[in-house]
Amino acid sequence: MAFTEVIPYLYYADADAALDWLERVLGFGPSTRWRLGGPSTREADIRVGDARVSISGRAPAGAGGEGAVGEGAGALIIVHVDDVQAFYERVRSVEPGAAPDAPVTQPYGPTMFTVVDPWGYRWNFWQGEADPPQPNAS
Repeated sequence: MAFTEVIPYLYYADADAALDWLERVLGFGPSTRWRLGGPSTREADIRVGDARVSISGRAPAGAGGEGAVGEGAGALIIVHVDDVQAFYERVRSVEPGAAPDAPVTQPYGPTMFTVVDPWGYRWNFWQGEADPPQPNAS
């Protein structure tokens, strides 16, 4: 058996607003939206390069109640880009506050910066690969 794909499935209470933001600010898309008989999107897919992310148009379980978490709490999505500096400049030109910190080369290899969307999802944009840890020399 071979694995062929992993598709993140993210919950946004307002999927239409989230999809519009992801397309406008991060340049993702196109998106395919299913309204399922209602006025707003209930399910969607959005393209991110050759990959896709599925979007739910409802708040995650537990949202709004006791012990509730934000939509993006605990989620970190890593997106590889071929020119992290150019992508950072693009995001800053569209929405200046979306990426407050410039790309930084990490001690473990990649150069990256983070965008936190208005719903709390953290999108890390990476250029390069993480270096595996080296065993300690004895």
